[in-house]
Amino acid sequence: MSSVLRVDADGGTALMPWPADELERGLLIRAGVGGSADTAVYHRRALLHVHGNGQAERLPLNLAVWVLASVWRGIELPYGLHGTVMVTGPQSEALDADLVAEVRAVCAAVAEVRAEWQDQPPVGEGPARAELLAAGRHARDALRAPTA
Repeated sequence: MSSVLRVDADGGTALMPWPADELERGLLIRAGVGGSADTAVYHRRALLHVHGNGQAERLPLNLAVWVLASVWRGIELPYGLHGTVMVTGPQSEALDADLVAEVRAVCAAVAEVRAEWQDQPPVGEGPARAELLAAGRHARDALRAPTA
């Protein structure tokens, strides 16, 4: 069964069944992000569908997706991604299993860092961003590492 991922603003992920019908796909994306969606490309094999007006509507920053997009792009994005995000394959096809694992690993790494901050907050915003990005890169690279 083909599927896509929903990444909530708190970093939680849910695998969603991906309908064959293009209209149903559009409705699923719209329902997933909570409104009209913009499509963003940060990886050649994936699309991020983000709320078209998330920041203006004061949707929460999706830190996990910001880290994911930054890691995929290879730079620290100078802007945030807000609200729930749907992750699909190119041309809004199903997401490959290896990318599902990668998205989930990065989201889990971000959640782990944020949990650690409950006991020991970061020194400042810059070090916090650097720590999140390092954790995201490490999670991605661990999945790509060759096995013996």
